[in-house]
Amino acid sequence: MGTFRLALISMPWPLANRPSLQLATLKSFLKEKAPEVETDCYHPYLQVGNLLGILAYNKIAERTWLAEAIYGYLLNPMRRAEILDLVRKEHASRTKKAPPDLKIISSQIHRLHQRHHFDMEWSSYDLVGFSICLSQLTSSLYMIRQIRARHPRCRIVVGGSSCAGELGSSLLANLPEIDFVVSGEGELPLLELINRIKKDDLEGDESSGLLWRDEQGNIRGGELKQLPDLNDLPVPEFRDYFHELSRQPRLSNLVPSLPLETSRGCWWHRVKKGSVERACKFCNLNLQWRGYRSKEPHQVAREMEELAAQYASLKFFFVDNILDNNKLHELFRCIKNVRRDFEIFTELRASASRSDLIQMRQTGVTQVQVGIEALSTRLLRKINKGTTAIQNIEIMKHCEELGIQHLSNLMLGFPGSDEEDVAETLNNLRFVMPFQPLRKVRFWLGQNSPVALHPEEYGIRRLTNHPHYQRLLPGSLANSLCLMVKTYVGDRTRQKKLWRPVAREIERWQQQYEALRRQHFRTPLLSYRDGGDFLLIRRRAESSEMETFRLRGSSRAIYRFCETRRTLEEIRREFPDFSSDKLQTFISHMVGKLLMFQEGRQVLSLAVSEEPHKVLCDPGK
Repeated sequence: MGTFRLALISMPWPLANRPSLQLATLKSFLKEKAPEVETDCYHPYLQVGNLLGILAYNKIAERTWLAEAIYGYLLNPMRRAEILDLVRKEHASRTKKAPPDLKIISSQIHRLHQRHHFDMEWSSYDLVGFSICLSQLTSSLYMIRQIRARHPRCRIVVGGSSCAGELGSSLLANLPEIDFVVSGEGELPLLELINRIKKDDLEGDESSGLLWRDEQGNIRGGELKQLPDLNDLPVPEFRDYFHELSRQPRLSNLVPSLPLETSRGCWWHRVKKGSVERACKFCNLNLQWRGYRSKEPHQVAREMEELAAQYASLKFFFVDNILDNNKLHELFRCIKNVRRDFEIFTELRASASRSDLIQMRQTGVTQVQVGIEALSTRLLRKINKGTTAIQNIEIMKHCEELGIQHLSNLMLGFPGSDEEDVAETLNNLRFVMPFQPLRKVRFWLGQNSPVALHPEEYGIRRLTNHPHYQRLLPGSLANSLCLMVKTYVGDRTRQKKLWRPVAREIERWQQQYEALRRQHFRTPLLSYRDGGDFLLIRRRAESSEMETFRLRGSSRAIYRFCETRRTLEEIRREFPDFSSDKLQTFISHMVGKLLMFQEGRQVLSLAVSEEPHKVLCDPGK
């Protein structure tokens, strides 16, 4: 059987210090299932990172519209003045510094691609594939057009999170340069496509996970086809990335963070009989999957051991939308048994317990993104998050105590949110000022999110592609493509005004926290030291003396008992000599001083230990 040559490409703008997991997983899967397939992976974003420098590159990569604008400037020359205006406005909304010089950057990037990519022997490949995920639309379309112009017989397939379902079929319907689309995860559909091309028979099973045009030009296929068991996946192969990285002199000191998946989908997101039964209302992260699947913990640990040894890296980035709650303890036990000093990022739900976090920290979790979204239980119910404000505050507190950096968001302007949601948020913000600040993010409407599927429930109408696409995409593509980010007619102006006080308070929180951390370095801003029969609580504030509070006897014991959320009933059972009235008086006094938080019948102490190593060494304390 002859060799089949496959090229897989990941264009800007993934973070430069992270290999493409999509490309690495597909390469290792094909190597195992179809050894006759010779797969070459290309990461042009590394060369762009080398051109701009890692800091400048990653700053662009973290800003979706700025990233898309750079290649939009090359892709759509008729709208360059409008694209420059878009960049100025987007940049001005975040900082007073001058925006990046789009003309210079785009020109430099175009010349780089001319030297390194346009004239490669793409026609020597039987198939060229593009992974199109967040911030990769304009860069991928730009390269696809350049390749097809020079190699008209080259077969091109696209896949990734921006190509699932209607997104992918609209790409195929409107872009003749694209021959096939993988709708959903790529392993089985790509293998199917390779086999079809080898047999020179492009017709096949409608449920293959592929989209293609038949002889009449009609689009066929579209059903998802995915692996029943993720444990069948081999270890991702990142060799091509590291080879390209070694040839980028400005990135020579880069220590990449290796992406790894322990699961696909989201167990909170549940679909029954074709309709969404339960999901976060704003979320559209699970378009490319059906159901939830997770790897066995021992396999994840084995992959980490093998990858760390092969690439001499200890930094891992778990890409899961959500970890498997039923396997959480076993997962981190297996990883800990590898006995390497890992440095791990993962996403978490706010329902993760203190003991979960302690185990994670002991295993090497140093960064998390918690799905907080709101500090109002009333609003959390509206967005169907399945958590409460006190849960969110509790996990923020535990991260602060354990030295886990959390990169979490507070969403502003969810459709239908009201004055009571804002008032509750502003009240609760007073209690979290000693903890790492949340990042404010504006609600954006995603394709096929529950809000987009049922807009009338949220008082919104006339859903269209986001107007920024009109500037970024040539011709009528902005109107004819189904695109990820939407706009709508509704209460957006009202929402922006409504949430303005919260936006200002978050900015104040961020400034105050940064100033105090510089002043007090590693010491928590609200902390305690335990004297055995008394407790010293200390609060560090800006431009004022440190406040000190002393709790004795039962008051000390109750405060320590509430280090994790407790109900009033639990506290009474633990301290039967404390009358209900006396207990509530004490709690109200502590809440008034912002030393405890109470929500309904649940209570949480807010001060954290000044000696977190003791907590990690003896979690029962």
